[in-house]
Amino acid sequence: MNPIAIFAATRWELQAVRRALTTDRVEVVAGVRCHVGQRGNRAYWLMQTGVGPVAARAVAGGVLKAQAMSLVMSTGFACALVPAQVGDLIVGTEVSSVRAEGSWTIGNDPVFCDEIVCKGLLAVAKHAGLVARAGTVVSSDTVVWQALEKHRLQRLTDAVGLDMESAALAAVAQERDLPVAIVRTVSDLVDEDLPLDFNLFLRPTGWLNGMQALMSRPSSLGGLNRLRKQSRVAADRLTEWFQRYAETDR
Repeated sequence: MNPIAIFAATRWELQAVRRALTTDRVEVVAGVRCHVGQRGNRAYWLMQTGVGPVAARAVAGGVLKAQAMSLVMSTGFACALVPAQVGDLIVGTEVSSVRAEGSWTIGNDPVFCDEIVCKGLLAVAKHAGLVARAGTVVSSDTVVWQALEKHRLQRLTDAVGLDMESAALAAVAQERDLPVAIVRTVSDLVDEDLPLDFNLFLRPTGWLNGMQALMSRPSSLGGLNRLRKQSRVAADRLTEWFQRYAETDR
């Protein structure tokens, strides 16, 4: 059976998955380090894409062209666009890109997630006693850090979750006629602002601009500490879910 390709944006998200899915070797495919292992009857390839749709498309495009896979899974953290708790699961039923161009616009690129796989993901969550919210996921090419903009996106799209990579990963999977799954854990909530505009850190001189912004707003340190704690909860829940997921194929 062809393996499952599991993509996460950052090393913290990837580490959360690797705690549940032990890998025994590293393969380099199209310049990408792929952590490879097996649990039960499933083989897994775990890969870090980097943040945002451009990075996600580049990594997934190279790997999926070179290596046969049976499923493409987008995982990591997400913003809840509906009332939720930190650590709740977001399971995507479809995904679209969104862009802020004065006002929010929806891309003409919806991709439906595999229905059978989606039902299986939800069943695992239910069996594990984890709260899961299923529905549309939207992916932005920028960090949506203000609650006002999160609410605007929810009204426009009726989505349950927001990330930056799933739409790009799904588009690459669709090009190769592969099924798609999205399972993420909530790290920030629809009603809360992030402590900083993290888009500053994604620009060419990002760290300098980001640190200047942080120093000019010492009050944001408390918000960063809150976000760190929320991300830890989201990571622990992601590990727990993947442990349960892997056990279903033993």
